[in-house]
Amino acid sequence: MSAKQVKTQSTADASSSSGSSSALSQRPQFSIQCWQPRSQPLLFAGVLTLYATVVFAVYWFTRDVLMTGVTVTALLLVSWRLWIPVRFHIGPTGVIQSVLGQQRQLGWGYVKQIQPHRGGLRVLYQTAGSELSLRKTLVISVPQSQLEELVTTFEYYMLD
Repeated sequence: MSAKQVKTQSTADASSSSGSSSALSQRPQFSIQCWQPRSQPLLFAGVLTLYATVVFAVYWFTRDVLMTGVTVTALLLVSWRLWIPVRFHIGPTGVIQSVLGQQRQLGWGYVKQIQPHRGGLRVLYQTAGSELSLRKTLVISVPQSQLEELVTTFEYYMLD
């Protein structure tokens, strides 16, 4: 039995024993861990090569270790999502994003639109009540074999 089947079965057993309706246990859920070195190794290698070239060029032209350190720090801070795994769970309460043990939940009422994105799905959301406020973007990278399941899960909850 695969891990997904075990998870689904244990969830169904727990919900039936607590007296919950069977409709709740049948709602689709999707979990994925996004980490660029694993999901997009060529892109990651390209970015790593570019960063190494920039750091080398800064050191070559300035011969200043402090300036080189500032450059490395700035590059790592700007691209932290490349280096740190991000876990997403899509379920009845919305999208839960977990990074380094910190969770952020995005309820379904805030999700405005989903769009296909290179290697995954782009989620456009708006946290402020005004239609004039800026929309934010969340990108969930998945293997091609799981893309349809992810889109189906989003469509289920967005149409609800």
